[in-house]
Amino acid sequence: MIKKFFLLCFFVFFSTFLFADVENDISEQADLLFRNGDYYKAVIEYTKLLKEEKEDADLFLKRGDAKYFLDNYNGAIGDYSSALDIEISSRAYVSRGKAELLCEQYDDAIKDFNSALTIENSAYVHALLACVNFKKGNYIEAVRNTTNAIKVLPNALFYSRRGIAYQSMRQYYNALHDYTTAIDMESDNLEYYTYRYELYKVMKKFDSVDEDSAAIDAINEDYDSAIKKLTEILRKKQNYDIYYNLGLLKSKAGDNLGAINDFTSSIEMKKTPEAFFERGKAKAKINKYNSAVEDFNTSLKMKKTAAAYFEIAEIYFLSKKYEQAIEFYNKTLKMEQNLEATVNRWNCFYELNNYKSIILEKMSVVSQFNDIRLWDLSAKAEYKIGMYKEALRDTERSLKISPKTETYVLVAEIYEKMKEYRKAILNYTIAIDIEKENVGFIAKQNLKNFYLKRSDLYLLIDRKDLAQADKGYFSAIVGSYQNNVAIAELTKSLEIKQNAEVFIARGELKLKNQDYKEAITDFNKALKIKQSATAYLYIGNTQMEMNKYDESLKSFNKSLQIDANKDETYHAIAKLMEKKGDYDKAITYCTKALSIRERRIYYILRASLYEKILKNDLAMADKGNIKIMFGNYKEAIKDYTKSLEIYENAFVYAKRGEAEEKLNMYEEALKDYIKAIELDKTGKYTQLKENLFSRMSQEQKVVFELKELEDILFVE
Repeated sequence: MIKKFFLLCFFVFFSTFLFADVENDISEQADLLFRNGDYYKAVIEYTKLLKEEKEDADLFLKRGDAKYFLDNYNGAIGDYSSALDIEISSRAYVSRGKAELLCEQYDDAIKDFNSALTIENSAYVHALLACVNFKKGNYIEAVRNTTNAIKVLPNALFYSRRGIAYQSMRQYYNALHDYTTAIDMESDNLEYYTYRYELYKVMKKFDSVDEDSAAIDAINEDYDSAIKKLTEILRKKQNYDIYYNLGLLKSKAGDNLGAINDFTSSIEMKKTPEAFFERGKAKAKINKYNSAVEDFNTSLKMKKTAAAYFEIAEIYFLSKKYEQAIEFYNKTLKMEQNLEATVNRWNCFYELNNYKSIILEKMSVVSQFNDIRLWDLSAKAEYKIGMYKEALRDTERSLKISPKTETYVLVAEIYEKMKEYRKAILNYTIAIDIEKENVGFIAKQNLKNFYLKRSDLYLLIDRKDLAQADKGYFSAIVGSYQNNVAIAELTKSLEIKQNAEVFIARGELKLKNQDYKEAITDFNKALKIKQSATAYLYIGNTQMEMNKYDESLKSFNKSLQIDANKDETYHAIAKLMEKKGDYDKAITYCTKALSIRERRIYYILRASLYEKILKNDLAMADKGNIKIMFGNYKEAIKDYTKSLEIYENAFVYAKRGEAEEKLNMYEEALKDYIKAIELDKTGKYTQLKENLFSRMSQEQKVVFELKELEDILFVE
């Protein structure tokens, strides 16, 4: 599987990135078969094309790639050789060299990689040469090859691989230098710490072994163990660096006071800008802002960093000292592009009523960061100075990125200023519908505000009945259903004008009061005004509460006859099937609801149903889905991993990949997308992989390719 994974990435890498100018005249069907993993059929299609286009080097390359996936390396070598007979190219040499390498034809592989290097000085090919020489035991050459790779594209991976070659030659201090360099470049990389940890054991540097063991625990988020190990080391020897690392651990574990003490001990032994900076961060977390700023300034005197300027700016921003905050955000942005600094700098302008600065900077800033917060701030600034049409255009851009309650409310306020009250009402209604999906105090407060504002707007268009209804909805949120205040408000609305939606709302309140007969009466009154899927849904819910399951199912079916895509009805049927003990059907209906709209309550129900039928892998996957909806990607990944440990599933691999992508864990995400594609040959996950690959930088692609080499070629 790893070989296939490695080769697929190689194919995508060279065809989409390094060789973008290669003509793409191959049949779409053949390419689609290849991308979806049907390599046998792809070979057949490419062969048909080659009968017509015998001198097409690109077709030979494509067919060779497909043969790779069928482990037909000798056949692939033949196709790459045919391509080279027609046209010399780096891609063909590299492809043939890798096939030869996998067939252990090392000398031929070296010749082909060197030929490729005469065409293009590629870090990737230098690294491939290092792999071949390492396999042959030519460690000196492997070191030279990785050194050449580093000259072209310096990165942590190459340093770590050169360290392995040095270690194989027993040049331990050179290896140690390279492992340490790799760690300095990627301080949270478990792999590099593990290499150095094992080397320290060989070198019998046991204090360093313990330090790296603690670092490995920290990366695995076992902070208690890591803190215990470093504390034990401090009993044997006191070192500023150990105190500093202990402070970092305690800060991550939430012990900011302990972290401050350790950073102070580190500073007493040796004053470093890093220790002052980290102590400042720990102080800021416990609101010791003045002292934190002192530490950041001390750090800056020793070493100018964008991070320190940014932290000072954030403190001034939180303290509402907006002019000082802008000064330090400016210093941050002179040193680096920083989205958070840009957003909060604009927030400062907004709080200072300096709307023109935001508008003047808009085009240059949003060209760097197409971020929803920037579009919203721009729209708010334009709204404040009466640029309503421009503000509406910016809210439209914001909503394309992500539909958000606050943006719809802003649109409503703009339309209200423009006296387009019906459009304002429409946008408050959308905001209300979104907020109904949320839970908690903030959501309730938002709903109350939106109902009151919409109520006022209804009065402006002479809809007193709907204005009165909104007061009823407001009362339903504010008070208890038992006091009937909300029902009384809705009744006043119905006395002004009968409305199906208001009857349904009053019926829903009566249902929650367990006044089932009165609730059904209101739902039926709604149906007399207008046939409604929602009314039948609530009748079914009421009948289900009355344990009239057969009648309830009939009502749900009537709801679906009116609206076959009403997800709430499918969810209601799922709950009904659960009550009847038919868990498989309940899962089917719950899945149907989720296919129409993802909602937390649907995932919660399906997860519990999966547990009841002992499908714990799918239950864990749904728990991950719930966490994804709240943006808790790290915890979601843990749940997906537990699910996959029980049973491999293409959908779960794809979902874990999406969560990893959100955390910029591109290599892990790409692996998961490719695994999903391998398990599901329909091709529905292919686009996820291709979209991610197109977003990765050249270095990320090279590193991704080469990390897979170690299991096949490099590490013994």
